Amino acid sequence: MAIRLIVMDLDGTLLTSEKNVSDYSKQVLGRAMKKGVAVTVATGRMLISANYFGREIGANAPLICCNGALVQSLGEKEPLFERTFPPETTLELLELAHEHGWYVQWYIREKIYAEDYRPEYFAAYRTVKGFSLQEVGHNFSAYAEGVAQVVMRDLEAGIGAISALVRERFAGRVEGQQNMGYTLDLTPAGVTKAVGVEAVMRRLGISPEEVMACGDSDNDLAMLSLAGTSVVTANGQEEAKALASYLALSCDEDGVAKAIEELVL
Repeated sequence: MAIRLIVMDLDGTLLTSEKNVSDYSKQVLGRAMKKGVAVTVATGRMLISANYFGREIGANAPLICCNGALVQSLGEKEPLFERTFPPETTLELLELAHEHGWYVQWYIREKIYAEDYRPEYFAAYRTVKGFSLQEVGHNFSAYAEGVAQVVMRDLEAGIGAISALVRERFAGRVEGQQNMGYTLDLTPAGVTKAVGVEAVMRRLGISPEEVMACGDSDNDLAMLSLAGTSVVTANGQEEAKALASYLALSCDEDGVAKAIEELVL
């Protein structure tokens, strides 16, 4: 069955290690769209970052951000799909991070919040023009409504202890994603990138067999499993590679674009 929808993770997949989309990738994606293929991104990043790279590639399908908790088209003011935490769950997560000294940030639509801004935690956003963060101190209660994703980080100790405690205390209430290194992404229970992809599929009238999903990491596993064609870059995690129907070159070798040339064009 022909591929009608291409969904790409950003970091480690479409983006180079310098956090840019290469001109070659833009050209290939443009050719795919001219052929009538829908093209979009699925990222753990928040909406403003998804929008930035969506505009870079001229995405013609709704953008999936916050690991599937928010799906919204470029230029539209309201989401196609959105699932948020109950405010009491958000407050409990934020208080837990504050109590343990973990850095925490959270997303409400196009805005990002944190107690304070620490540049070292946002190196991946250095190429996103217009990025800004609202510092709220310990005034969590005023910013707990409509939160699609909470991100906990610990640069020094990693997220092992964070993940274990959150999974124990919030079992059945949150979905833990990107459980590697120093970052833990938390979405409402049951929300993954696959949920976001399904929202786009419903909008476009497309079946899973017509989807090409491209990723590299543990937060891509659900959408890689859903898609009829699953592409994983050479720099990807072994868990992701085990689900690949096509192993691509690395993100610094335009792996996704070359896979699209071979499988779509």
